[in-house]
Amino acid sequence: MAWELEAGGTVPYASLATLMKHSEASCYNRPTSSELGNLMWRWLLPIAAVALVGCSERGLRLPQSPLLAALERKSGLIAYVGPDGNVYTIDQGGGNQSMITDDAHPAQEGVRRFYDFPTWSAADNRLAFVGFEVDQEGRTSAGIFTAEPEAQPPVEVYSSEEHLPFYLYWSPDGEWVSFLSSSLGSNSMAMQLASAEGGEAALIDTGRPFYWAWAPEGMQVLAHVGGSSAVNPGAARISFLEMDPFVRAIGLSLEPTNFQAPAYSPDGEYVLLAGDSGDGQPQLVLADSSGEVLRSLADYDGSIAFSWAPRGGYAAYLSGDMSRQALIGDLAFVDLRRPAEPQQIKTDADRVLGFFWAPDGKKVAYFVPVLFSDAAEGEEQTAENTQFLLELHIAEARNGITRRIAAFQPTQTFLNIFPFFDQYQRSVTIWSPDSNYLVVSAVASPEQQGLFVVPASGDYEPRFLAEGNVGFWSWK
Repeated sequence: MAWELEAGGTVPYASLATLMKHSEASCYNRPTSSELGNLMWRWLLPIAAVALVGCSERGLRLPQSPLLAALERKSGLIAYVGPDGNVYTIDQGGGNQSMITDDAHPAQEGVRRFYDFPTWSAADNRLAFVGFEVDQEGRTSAGIFTAEPEAQPPVEVYSSEEHLPFYLYWSPDGEWVSFLSSSLGSNSMAMQLASAEGGEAALIDTGRPFYWAWAPEGMQVLAHVGGSSAVNPGAARISFLEMDPFVRAIGLSLEPTNFQAPAYSPDGEYVLLAGDSGDGQPQLVLADSSGEVLRSLADYDGSIAFSWAPRGGYAAYLSGDMSRQALIGDLAFVDLRRPAEPQQIKTDADRVLGFFWAPDGKKVAYFVPVLFSDAAEGEEQTAENTQFLLELHIAEARNGITRRIAAFQPTQTFLNIFPFFDQYQRSVTIWSPDSNYLVVSAVASPEQQGLFVVPASGDYEPRFLAEGNVGFWSWK
């Protein structure tokens, strides 16, 4: 999915120098509500390139030298899909590059093979990803593979020509890969479970849409299926799914409102949900580990997305309206260090498209769609001289203070995750394990897509790392 002007057509390339010249004060123009309504989500990305550039209240930052990249302390590894369709890992300085797969190809005797959805296990830094093969007749088959960065070859743990996986999510103990699959001609999704060592996959549940969160311990997930009860009465549901020794569903009485993925607290004692208060007012609610609602945390209108900080203490939520399938709204925090006395923390972050918690639980990275135009003074802003970018900000949980870091044109694959960012941040992260850096996937030039390492401090310019369309940092 991608941003596109409703007038259609591609937009011209804006050079890094041009962006630097205009990246002052407010940095870029934020779209009005009506302009946001004119943004359309597409599966194709017909846009040209904009280089990633630093952008903050304190002005442009110092460029990063190769020496700095070599000397800075490394934190974890980044897994990404290269331009050849293979999976790689690399450290933030560009070293320790490892080719996890080597058999992707655009077309050999009419057969195409490529990989996607690299996903790290938080338990042991194993990697899971999906391999696709398209034959001469256009039939697609898919397999899920697991691998360790230092071990070859990957192990295929699931394969199918009918049920194609498109989202992966490791169990907390690293023993299982849960995933969503769909099949041609079916309107339903299936949540399945595959052993990290291989074997027959187990069907856990079906529904559409389907979102879930793993409990921090044990073989249990909290699932939200079917959307809102107001739109899908009788079918929308929230339930615990226990999977050991067999699948058992325990339904909750809370009627779900407009939200997607539920969230567990890091210690597993609480969950965050969104439901109807009984008087028609949707609310973000805190519930205990059995699903019993303890208290309301916030009223909201429209839709809401939320996530607990990785180390507890705070939760962040985004509430607003759906704009062409994507939630765009206001960002706020809730101080839950004393769950019996939750405190609201407001921010000035509005028209936010999505956010990701840092591993330290102190801050989030959030993204705002912005408009950049190189139209001359007095010239009308058109599709030919205007570009949609994502502006990267950091917000502090304890006080809600925000700051701008950078702006960039996202790759299609990176942009695809934003309508479902709350579910994705259960399974992947763009933050380094030490919470000092981020990796974003941007269009680097008209011919090149790449990964950029962005210092969360904003003290240095983003640094180009490697060619690729999407990348995620390991949890450790």
